[in-house]
Amino acid sequence: MVQDNQQELPFKGAKYFAGPDHQVGVLLLHAYTGSTRDMNLLGRLLNRQGYSVLIPLFSGHDTQDIRNVLNYSPRIWQQEAHSALEWLLQQGFKQVFVFGLSMGGVLAGDLLSLHRYPLAGGGVFNAPLVTKEPIDISQAFMNLGEKLARIRGEQADYMEEYDHILAGHWQQMAELEQIKQEIQPRLPQVNLPFYIGQSGQDELIDPQDSYLLKAHLSQAEVDFHYFPYNTHSIPTNPKRHDFDQSVLAFLQALT
Repeated sequence: MVQDNQQELPFKGAKYFAGPDHQVGVLLLHAYTGSTRDMNLLGRLLNRQGYSVLIPLFSGHDTQDIRNVLNYSPRIWQQEAHSALEWLLQQGFKQVFVFGLSMGGVLAGDLLSLHRYPLAGGGVFNAPLVTKEPIDISQAFMNLGEKLARIRGEQADYMEEYDHILAGHWQQMAELEQIKQEIQPRLPQVNLPFYIGQSGQDELIDPQDSYLLKAHLSQAEVDFHYFPYNTHSIPTNPKRHDFDQSVLAFLQALT
């Protein structure tokens, strides 16, 4: 049974779906500029199978004004991911898993590569954790910002601030690159079951980069899945059945 419980959660706006037997907890981390809706469908699917699922909301997100995202550093979101995991670990589950979409996958990779957390496994969906080139989603970010401004009737103001907003975005991407550089040397020491899901029609990151991540995980038990016809936000894709089932199968094999 799905239970939305907002009490004692680490973040305002987080979603928590409590499982019936409290055996396995799953942390799902959403994408940059996204919200808990990125992971809501997957979270509810996993909850129907008996898993307890926490989906935190990163500060500044779930907004109708892209400038709100720019008010927070990726370092803040990194700490929020740590806080969410620490809260979940305190709930007494026998096993805890961590997954993330896109930027959420980078932050999931951070958690999974730190030996101080007693995790059972986890993984990433379309995550630029190891990339041949630095992340460049600037056009998609600015287009989203303009779309939201147009909805608010503030398109002219947005265009006046365009350069300032773009500079703020690039500052966040530089900080995210720093986080990636800290994580990458730890990846060869990861020895947990590690799921990688990559969309072949990913419009934001190079699908081939997922193979670089796989190569870095030289000691992990990697469960790699390539979905040739899916796009970046795979947990919300209309044709997500194969993806959903692969994540579920990964968990069921370990729990």
